[in-house]
Amino acid sequence: MRYWDIAQQLYPSSRGEIAATHWSRLVRQLVGNRFQPVDGESIDPDLAAALTSRPAVLSPKAHWPKTMHCIGTLSAGGAERQLVNLMTDLARRGHNQQTLLSVYPCEGDGAHYKHMLEDYPIDIRVNNEPIREEGVELIRANPEVVRLIKRLPEAFHSWTLDLWVDISLIKPDIAHFWLDHPNIWGAPAALLAGVPSVILSTRNVSPVNFPYLYSPYMHPWYVWLSRCPRVHFINNSHAGAENYAQWMGVDKSAFEVVLNGVDLSHLHAATPAERLEVRKELGLPAAAPVVVGAFRLSDEKRPTLFVETFAKALAVKPDLHGVLMGVGPRLDDVKKRAEELGVAHRLQCIGRRTDLPRVMSAMDVLLHTAWWEGTPNVVLEAQQLCLPVVVAKAGGAADAVDHGRTGYLVEREDEEGLATRLIEVLDDLPGWKQKALHGPFFIEQKFSIDRMVDHTLRFQRESLEMARTGGLRSPVRERVSV
Repeated sequence: MRYWDIAQQLYPSSRGEIAATHWSRLVRQLVGNRFQPVDGESIDPDLAAALTSRPAVLSPKAHWPKTMHCIGTLSAGGAERQLVNLMTDLARRGHNQQTLLSVYPCEGDGAHYKHMLEDYPIDIRVNNEPIREEGVELIRANPEVVRLIKRLPEAFHSWTLDLWVDISLIKPDIAHFWLDHPNIWGAPAALLAGVPSVILSTRNVSPVNFPYLYSPYMHPWYVWLSRCPRVHFINNSHAGAENYAQWMGVDKSAFEVVLNGVDLSHLHAATPAERLEVRKELGLPAAAPVVVGAFRLSDEKRPTLFVETFAKALAVKPDLHGVLMGVGPRLDDVKKRAEELGVAHRLQCIGRRTDLPRVMSAMDVLLHTAWWEGTPNVVLEAQQLCLPVVVAKAGGAADAVDHGRTGYLVEREDEEGLATRLIEVLDDLPGWKQKALHGPFFIEQKFSIDRMVDHTLRFQRESLEMARTGGLRSPVRERVSV
């Protein structure tokens, strides 16, 4: 049983008709042509006017704004980990007005991070579980909301109505949604519930790049939401923000870039004795230079480019060895390419390792060849372990390297440049290892959890203040109409 089922029973004949009230006519006059068909899909102007005319329910100012986070589940993903880092750190600071609302039950694989929240005063809920009597009464008392939701795309109906009920019961000052489906279904629900500030955290790249997740309605609704004064966007990299902005046809300034927060203090480099032990285990000479890669062997990581780059470096550095950690569908292609280039005897594919930091830090330089990245954790980990890096400037990787100090960023189209930079590092390994000692400081300054939490909290509070002052924006975040 869902709240949507109850709404269908209570209002079986409702097809979502909206009376052209004086208020909705007035809003349509004010917004003019801003809500027009996009991508051949029309967003009903009366519906748009009704959504934007719902007044914000502003609570008295408080040190900690009442905040609700909504995500699909707490599975083992990057966004899920950032959400948990954010909520637990805020709880440690004294924020006891936080609710986590998951769209699906946090069970099995979907509960991967749930245990990390359970020791904190965080209200953990699952959408529409259980069905609450006060939720049913909300539906009885608000038939116009049901009619509005029925005028959304059919795929929204049950999700948006159920989210509207739980959001209305929670009464947050800030509704912060994570990833595309919760964003698209949840933002209209939050607007209907009168939430003053609605924040949408997006993926590392727009959903059109994920055919198994993408729905055609996402584009027009993201565009429409970008024009709503109470809706604000976050991405975790400058490249990701630019990718979404280009897809939506809006200015990149529509997005606040909040880099991920990581705690890598638990990582420890191999000791000299462990370094020798690892190399002996892998049959590597104790003093030979070794380039290492660690990534999934799939197309977006370009594993055969790793082999080709290694081969070019080996032609210049005949004592060079290579180690590639990871598994994936391109493993056979990697081995075949290594044979073709005559480097198979110097390049080992050692599969997945549970001791990745120990193995990686026993090598000399990390090579990362991906075509697209969100935030490449292995690149951050290598720098934390004081390993020089040579990295293709793909997506979030552009933010993840202190170029010229902890290693090099190379334009992702510049395949020759990867080999050139790798050879340059190998030519002066002692010097680069000395430079790479800066790695942990760089990670702490740019990717610490404290920095991520401070930035997110500041953005949340600024968005709430905009609602209190009539939706006025800072010029820095002014959005460009499309």
